[in-house]
Amino acid sequence: MGKRIPMDQAMEAVRITPNDSIYAKPNKYGYKINVNHPKIQPLFERYKKHIGEKILSDRQRLNFECLIFQMIERKKTQHE
Repeated sequence: MGKRIPMDQAMEAVRITPNDSIYAKPNKYGYKINVNHPKIQPLFERYKKHIGEKILSDRQRLNFECLIFQMIERKKTQHE
């Protein structure tokens, strides 16, 4: 094994920037929500626990994304 380096240094070395957006980068699966975002991940974990799955099917993942979009819309209408 090589020498351990801090994560920031490693990300800079490969020129990866953290994604601050809750939206995923374009991908071949069609997912639109970044489930690794700090604000989304707890919701995603709670959703998986609620449905009793550790790994989601595509349909379950897309259902989760629909719920997130509904929450976003609800929040928009509350602020208007």
